[in-house]
Amino acid sequence: MLTKCYVSVKAKWNRYVNNERGAQALEWIALGMLVLAIMGAIAATMEGDTSMGEAVKSQLAKMINSLGGE
Repeated sequence: MLTKCYVSVKAKWNRYVNNERGAQALEWIALGMLVLAIMGAIAATMEGDTSMGEAVKSQLAKMINSLGGE
């Protein structure tokens, strides 16, 4: 009887532990939030927020220029 209970609990435990769909969904949500934050920073640049907008703009320009090897 104890063995049967152990096997049942172990099977349920393995089903939840081995299920990675939830973790993958959280990763996609975090990636989406990061993209939205970058888009928000770019939108702030376009709307005339000079302090944060110019800083983001200059950092993005530095990153793009470093990719080109300049």
